[in-house]
Amino acid sequence: MDAKMKGMVMAGMMGGALLLAILSVFGGSWLSPDDAADGVDYSATLSGQEISGEGMTLSLDYSEMCDELDDDEFCDAATAGTVGTLGLWVAIICAALALAMMVLPMAGIDALDAIPEMVSKIVPWAAGGLMLVSTLLWLILMPELDESSVGMTFYMAMLGGLLGLAASAMDMLVAADE
Repeated sequence: MDAKMKGMVMAGMMGGALLLAILSVFGGSWLSPDDAADGVDYSATLSGQEISGEGMTLSLDYSEMCDELDDDEFCDAATAGTVGTLGLWVAIICAALALAMMVLPMAGIDALDAIPEMVSKIVPWAAGGLMLVSTLLWLILMPELDESSVGMTFYMAMLGGLLGLAASAMDMLVAADE
């Protein structure tokens, strides 16, 4: 594989990781109900849940419920959501920087040449690793919720983390023909 093609594939993988991380932060299916009733819409974000059906909507914000009820489950859910959100945002920043470091030299722009080599090696690994770690920390910190399991947004965040790590591994393991 020549160096230009390798760079494009790595940039595509990092771009996919960045896109999946952004979609995960704003995604509404972190949890999915095991037994969903017909006509009821259920949405679970990192910060709360919304259930709507038959003209009524119930919104639960974990932080507000923790403050009002002083319930450990809501407080644990609020902590899990905060950890997941912060971790994913830091991963998004790292992925955007890694993508810029991959794409700008292809366009002949040397704006990021002043970044130390050690940083340019760490940032792509940090992007994928933080996506995986923050998603798994959310899962570990989230209290056991009855009748629900992880949803599609959780799997999107995991896939984004794996793509970010795969782009970094490709840089290290796949030799480029000069």
